[in-house]
Amino acid sequence: METFVGIKRLKEKQKEQLIKFESWAEENNWLAFHDAHYDWWMFPIDQPSRLGFAYTVQQDDVDKLKQDAEFMRNYLRGVELLLLSWGWDLKNKCLILSPMENQSWHDWPIRLSKCAQSLELFNCSEALESVLTYGKYLLSIGTDFTFRKVDLSSRFLVNNPQEEN
Repeated sequence: METFVGIKRLKEKQKEQLIKFESWAEENNWLAFHDAHYDWWMFPIDQPSRLGFAYTVQQDDVDKLKQDAEFMRNYLRGVELLLLSWGWDLKNKCLILSPMENQSWHDWPIRLSKCAQSLELFNCSEALESVLTYGKYLLSIGTDFTFRKVDLSSRFLVNNPQEEN
């Protein structure tokens, strides 16, 4: 199992990927989002993945990254662009009215789940609320959230704290 690449390398990988995201979005190449692999460094979580611990962050890493304004700005922009690739407006918490070709859900429940898990870990409650709302919407239209024989829907079935008020 690979060990953590370190904060410096994680930030470099994230920035490199964000440049690609921005380019794909500018070109309306939404399919590129669906075909690429990036969730490990774009949306780091505190659990190992297929890449071992290479991009697994611990609480002290999260605390340091949260203090880095550029990282957080890039991180949230990455979330916004990922959701745009699926036809979801992160800030307005709704579907995009006139999506472009391939700007739609492409059956990646693991990415949506990791994105939500990462947002929760980084305490990005507003973005998390939008991601959970999108997940709930997908479930409401019958989307299957199974990935490698594991049902990932439970993260999206819980009530958002804001919904209870």
